[in-house]
Amino acid sequence: MATGTVEEHMDDRLKSILCAIVENYIETVEPVGSRTLSKALPLNLSPATIRNTMADLTELGYLEQPHTSAGRVPTNRAYRYYVDHCIGGLGEDSLPGEVQIVIERSLNESSAGLAQLLNSATSLISGLTQFTGVVASPRISQVRLRMIEFLKINESQIYVVLITQSNMVHQKIIEASENLSQEFLNSVSEYLNEHFAASSLEDVREKVLESLVKEKENYDQLLAQAVRLSRKAFDIADERQLYVEGQSFIAREFDNLEKIRRLLEALEDKISLIGLLDETLDNPGVNITIGLDDPDLYLEDCSLVTAKYHIGNRALGAIGVIGPNRMNYGRIIPILDYTAKTLSAAIANQ
Repeated sequence: MATGTVEEHMDDRLKSILCAIVENYIETVEPVGSRTLSKALPLNLSPATIRNTMADLTELGYLEQPHTSAGRVPTNRAYRYYVDHCIGGLGEDSLPGEVQIVIERSLNESSAGLAQLLNSATSLISGLTQFTGVVASPRISQVRLRMIEFLKINESQIYVVLITQSNMVHQKIIEASENLSQEFLNSVSEYLNEHFAASSLEDVREKVLESLVKEKENYDQLLAQAVRLSRKAFDIADERQLYVEGQSFIAREFDNLEKIRRLLEALEDKISLIGLLDETLDNPGVNITIGLDDPDLYLEDCSLVTAKYHIGNRALGAIGVIGPNRMNYGRIIPILDYTAKTLSAAIANQ
């Protein structure tokens, strides 16, 4: 066998056999033998020819043989090839119309704000895929302002109510170095709502600072202090929410109790899972990570399929499915893709 990778030496026969092995194993969870393949493949190949090809694929690291007399099973490298070369072009057309209707109804009927939408999306993708659904809430700095209100508590404290365009409500108390009247605070609220509505909170912080620098000659000392207060109001911690549904689905895929225990513990690790979801936000389309190798999560036998939801061109967060490496990617990819698009539209229409 020539050295190199399967990609360098791939022909129709090699590709057909590799893809058929992965699909057969996904369906049966049983090692795949040459006689099984000879019956399933459209190519007129003998079991001996198939055995030789399977031996080559094993040598290159795409297949494993659990026992000497057993058939072969795919490695993570095989799943990666399968996802990249065997199931391309999975868009809305590959998702049954009745599934599209379920997704649209589930998300378009959620009118209680962003939190309810994300919770509904998590339950939806877990139910449709029969695996664990995970959804990360947006970074607060990335969401857009609908309105802000300043309410005087006493001479040194101001209560701030901030509402985003996705109906997230944030409240905080900020300290004031001067005694500002409620009337003046109302004028500050009106100014910010007029000039910065629909801007991301991150942009608002930057724009307020720019306004203070550029127009400082036009501000008296009191107004400058008010602008500084508004900067404090938008300095909101990025407290993230992770929605998880269907933990039992992933647990049933393994028969080792210690493995199941560690998997369930991993699904409680909010920070690490949000980090995994955020890593995919800069990538287009649906992203697939085969074999999660984070040493803190114990998910090396699992894969993550994600798609981002957004407002306009700005990514807000990601939705995802965690399942075994042998999950049916051809079925799950269009579900994630369509759910993310429908969720994005539902957020924009709120």
